Amino acid sequence: MARKGSLEAERQAIAKERQALEAREAKLRTSERAASVELMHKSVLGKAPFERVEAFFAALGKLGLDEAEKRLRAS
Repeated sequence: MARKGSLEAERQAIAKERQALEAREAKLRTSERAASVELMHKSVLGKAPFERVEAFFAALGKLGLDEAEKRLRAS
């Protein structure tokens, strides 16, 4: 019976660690998103009129990120 209790305690400890890890990952995603926004503001896109930025992202969506990177590297 003691073994069953220790197994349940281990499951609970793992669940607690999993929750902590999920919280860390969420915080990291938020930090990455904020860093992306900051980079965009500092880039040429941050200085462009909204309509051009919107059109740029629409074109990027049509091409796909891999193809857009490939074409930009070639230029």
